[in-house]
Amino acid sequence: MKKKSIVLGFILSIMMLLTACGPGERKSKGVEGVDASKFPRETVNDAKAVEGATLKVALVTDSPIKGVLNEAFYQDAYDGEILDYFVGSDIFDTDNNFEVTDTGAVTLTVDADNKKAVIKIKDGIKWSDGQPLVADDLIYAYEIIGHKDYTGVRYNDERKKIVGIEDYHNGKSETISGIKKIDDKTIEMSFTEMGQGIYTIGNGLVGYALPKHHLKDVPVKDMISSEKIRNNIVTLGPYIPVKVVQGESIELKANPYYYKGKAKTERVTIQVVNSKTISAALRAGEYDLALQIPGDLYNTFKDLDNITILGRQELYYSYMGFKLGYYNKEKKENVTDPSAKMGDVKLRQALAYALDIDEMAKAFYHGLRERATSAVPPVFKKYYPEGIAGYPYDLEKAKKLLDEAGYKDVNGDGFREDKNGKPFEVRIASMAGGDIAEPLVQFYIQKWKEVGIKGVLTTGRLIEFNSFYDKVEADDKEIDVFFAAWGVGTNLNPYGTKGRSAKFNYTRFVSEENDRLMAETAGEKALKVPGYKAEAYKKWQEYFLEQAVEIPLTYRYELFPVNKRVKNYNTTYDKGVWRMHLVELTAKEPIKASK
Repeated sequence: MKKKSIVLGFILSIMMLLTACGPGERKSKGVEGVDASKFPRETVNDAKAVEGATLKVALVTDSPIKGVLNEAFYQDAYDGEILDYFVGSDIFDTDNNFEVTDTGAVTLTVDADNKKAVIKIKDGIKWSDGQPLVADDLIYAYEIIGHKDYTGVRYNDERKKIVGIEDYHNGKSETISGIKKIDDKTIEMSFTEMGQGIYTIGNGLVGYALPKHHLKDVPVKDMISSEKIRNNIVTLGPYIPVKVVQGESIELKANPYYYKGKAKTERVTIQVVNSKTISAALRAGEYDLALQIPGDLYNTFKDLDNITILGRQELYYSYMGFKLGYYNKEKKENVTDPSAKMGDVKLRQALAYALDIDEMAKAFYHGLRERATSAVPPVFKKYYPEGIAGYPYDLEKAKKLLDEAGYKDVNGDGFREDKNGKPFEVRIASMAGGDIAEPLVQFYIQKWKEVGIKGVLTTGRLIEFNSFYDKVEADDKEIDVFFAAWGVGTNLNPYGTKGRSAKFNYTRFVSEENDRLMAETAGEKALKVPGYKAEAYKKWQEYFLEQAVEIPLTYRYELFPVNKRVKNYNTTYDKGVWRMHLVELTAKEPIKASK
């Protein structure tokens, strides 16, 4: 799977709790749960492909997409999907262990003893405008992310492992001393430390190139709003945008210079489709593929005879986060406030134990979710920490922790007051989207009521997706707790969302012990000692979960309803996004359901 640097840096995608799916057992209306592991991973279609048909893609969201089509600047899952599948400029390919292979646009050679890596561009690699991919384009990606005027979120603790990048970021040098151009196709990188993550596009590596010839005249501070990363983009990917209706739709054509071969389907349209109408649209044969379809809609499309439902366990977990501080923009680091309203660890632990996530998964998600126990999803077979229990439902333990923390009902109204005997309520930020959004947050509120904690929606209502993240990122003082999710980076780098300098560290929790344990997961010992990275991750997760600042809630299965005229579509992590150029269509239009 392509590695965007949201969480590893390359991630993924910020996803939300309410556009999702994952293993549970039974829908509340009596629908039997499904065995999600048995969904096929690829289409089976032996029919002959037709010429001139257009692949019609639905991007399922109840909000407009932002349309930032650049790996260095995009922030949400929807722009991430468009980049991943169609217009991204990733340079590395990875295998089913998420480790770099030699099938991408470049090769990676690591000299672990000397803390160096060499990246070499293969012959004949071109941008979509016909210009060759050159070493300056590789270096330019680091220069943009490390620039003092960079407005994105990908300059983090991992990037600082590159020799000289901090001096460049602070304006002390005009170049990054640890990145050297060997020739027009080769760069050498030097690191202050090197861990196993170097092989999974971590350790400071950037997984994409940026076209310097196209972007060099745009000031870095203005780049996020530039037409050159929204409409008029230059890419290494299989497709090029030809028409963009901002927030609504994108029309694409095949990139004639795509290094894996021109896409077999010449045209693609991507349309934003509301979650309330997507199932009817699939039935009517309006779309070939639905991306980001909420798992709670499964019953509405599972019996359609014109689609095949593909599925995979996702690089994802939903979570509950507590606001504990703020992001200092001048120092560019997170600050934990020791007097924060939600600062008592026993209070946070109690609120976690009070939520019956197993019951929630059964009630809302058709067997497509399961309770999460850590920030490492089980799809990472090497690193999933067996034996960590997380926060299983325990009503009595929640009550006991609240008593010990001093939150008691002093006036007999059924709700606990704070430690000083004053009225206490927890202000919740949760996203709008889909039919279950409101019932789900009311489920949380009811569970907290059972232990005497009053939960209220911070705005009096659910919050639209983009506005939600604007408020969370801005550390809105009206938010005590928020429900969100992470698309997990294939490098499993914790710095992108838990590090001191990470803007995505929305809880704003920092501690020296957290720094130390995270460093162990990415350090040289993890590179040189077999099994050490998994051990280090488990130790870090045990500590981090004990702090109860970010509570993993669910893992999920991702579903892909695919029209039966689609051929060669694959969802496996080592083949899926790398193979969109092979997708073909066997009918002029999507097939309609017969009933």
